[in-house]
Amino acid sequence: MNFLDVEINKKLYVRILIICIIVVILFLGLTMSSFLIFKPYTPSENTKIVTEEGIINTHIDMLELDSKKIEISGWAYKEGIDEIGTFNCNYVLKNQETGKMYLMRTQMEENINIQDEGLKKAGLHAQCLLFGIPRGMYDIYVLYQNDEEDILAFTLISREL
Repeated sequence: MNFLDVEINKKLYVRILIICIIVVILFLGLTMSSFLIFKPYTPSENTKIVTEEGIINTHIDMLELDSKKIEISGWAYKEGIDEIGTFNCNYVLKNQETGKMYLMRTQMEENINIQDEGLKKAGLHAQCLLFGIPRGMYDIYVLYQNDEEDILAFTLISREL
């Protein structure tokens, strides 16, 4: 019996190919949309919450809000660091009424508004859909994470969503 000599039904092949393409597109769509949706966040017991400047320097350069999405761009770095390598920072929104926190997936990027060359990579950019997040007044925090510590720093900015 020669396996390669099997006759292929063209209609069945086309249907299987179309179904595979649809499944891949759906999977990619779900994966990409998960980057644009808020994730619930609960600080761990090791997370230090800072409400004044000093430990983490933060600044928001751009905050755009429309009926469907929020976009935040700015920078954050730990005080006393002369040069930034790779670190993990995210924006966190805290509902003032309920105290619930929501994590925004944030990308690290260069920020031209920082004067010190070693800190240029401290830029942060995030955008999320407002789907599924309750309406209300939110405080904007930056979650700074490295191997030793997690610091949740208040940016001193609040916004009605």
